[in-house]
Amino acid sequence: MLTVTKRAAALLKAAKAVEGAGPETGIRIRRSAVTKESGERPAVGFTIAERPSPGDEESEQNGLRIFVDEDLIETLDGRTLDVLNEGDEGPGLVLR
Repeated sequence: MLTVTKRAAALLKAAKAVEGAGPETGIRIRRSAVTKESGERPAVGFTIAERPSPGDEESEQNGLRIFVDEDLIETLDGRTLDVLNEGDEGPGLVLR
């Protein structure tokens, strides 16, 4: 199962709040287009979702509902989603 750190959960909760999403909504982690920067690493995207899609793995971590796309469950198993404090654009998310 994917682990989400407290810092990553706080960042994602803040993104939900900016979008006006209610506390019952979750974050869906889905496969995203592979970019030159991502290379061989899994490329993922994040969307706000009211419920998981069929086949998604659902969990609640640090007060945040997480839905992992069924195509990424095996790829993200044992990985950790954390905050990376690099760059001029502020904090970002990284998979470790």
